[in-house]
Amino acid sequence: MKKIKKYVPVLYWAIVVALLGLYFTNDFGLVDIHKTSFIVAVGVDTEEDEVQVTAQIAVPQPSTSGDSINYIEVQGSGFTIADALNEINAKTGTYPQLLFCQLILIGDSCKDKELFQVLGCFYRRNYSELTALVAMCEGKASDMLAKPASIAPENSEGLQKVLSHELEKSGNVTKANLKTIAEANFSESKACYMPYIQMNKPGTSQNGGGDRIGGDDVEQSQSTASGSGQSNGGQGGASAQSGGGQDEPVEFTARKTAIFSEGKFAGILDETQSFALNMLETSVDMAIIPCTVGETEYTIGLKGISGKADFKVEKGVPKLTVTFKANAQVQGAKKVLEPHSVVNDDVVKKEVLDGAEKELKTRFENLIEISRKTGCDMLGIRKQLHKYYYKYYDAFKDDVLNRMEISYKIEVISTN
Repeated sequence: MKKIKKYVPVLYWAIVVALLGLYFTNDFGLVDIHKTSFIVAVGVDTEEDEVQVTAQIAVPQPSTSGDSINYIEVQGSGFTIADALNEINAKTGTYPQLLFCQLILIGDSCKDKELFQVLGCFYRRNYSELTALVAMCEGKASDMLAKPASIAPENSEGLQKVLSHELEKSGNVTKANLKTIAEANFSESKACYMPYIQMNKPGTSQNGGGDRIGGDDVEQSQSTASGSGQSNGGQGGASAQSGGGQDEPVEFTARKTAIFSEGKFAGILDETQSFALNMLETSVDMAIIPCTVGETEYTIGLKGISGKADFKVEKGVPKLTVTFKANAQVQGAKKVLEPHSVVNDDVVKKEVLDGAEKELKTRFENLIEISRKTGCDMLGIRKQLHKYYYKYYDAFKDDVLNRMEISYKIEVISTN
């Protein structure tokens, strides 16, 4: 025992010397920052059998003062995303790193492709983080990435702002990343969704905020997407440093939602259907809805929101119960202001509460109707069927969306 204690200091110093040697002689696989470029956003478009990748790249620059990062957009093409990134590597003279990619933008032209044929490359080991946001956009992803944002100096930052956590908590946007999309798509429901981004000229808006039922919005969106995907082709994978800075800044919105069933594009939910989906699938802190009572239009603020879609099988009959609870407060009304009545806005009249409940029910009904019409199980009904009522799974899985009975339990109460 004494002999062992004698050699402990020697062993200790030997380990210290070895570690110091490693520290001063090895870079541990680190890449020289001057030989590296960091991709902060990626736009993916398809044309025939090729995929076109537009990368917004942050290139570190040696600098003693001022900005030390330069942002450029470079495009590459190939049969796979890896081929396109390799071409980007050749054009930039740097090794592009995807570990810092925060946004993957999919163009309308990708709707004819299997979703994970497009996204598959990003799931490979050490390729990119699974927390990277994923969104579909109107038109070409390359065009949207080239447009400067009015709310941020860099385009990708502006796009990420409309997908922010704050907007998700207000029910105005549906967020998705690589992880959540894969989990939903490869579950028994085989359905997933992601935000659908559009760009507008600053200072413009749809009538009524674009927040009314859109009717056949899914079919209209599909035809629009098809047209834009066909008419915007022909880039041929040419490299292009961003000339978007010369364009007028644009505003981005992501209040619509692209839905996919079994990896195939199924349609686009309008603002009200997306709102209903967010109320049931996302934890929302506060939301705003319009409702009409008589000839007066009200804007109602909702707090204390709790919404869910519960599926069960009773006596061999599949049933879905949509439950929603919230506290309401009048935020505005389209009528002549009576100052003495403003102090009573926390006490919402019963007819206004009834109007809010009616508006919410209409939105939930539209969402479920679209789910049935497209066969897209975005609410995870088959997943609940498989998990809790497995003995009925084989019998119900093919037509459960159309077979199930629907009931609504919607309760909106006054804040005070």
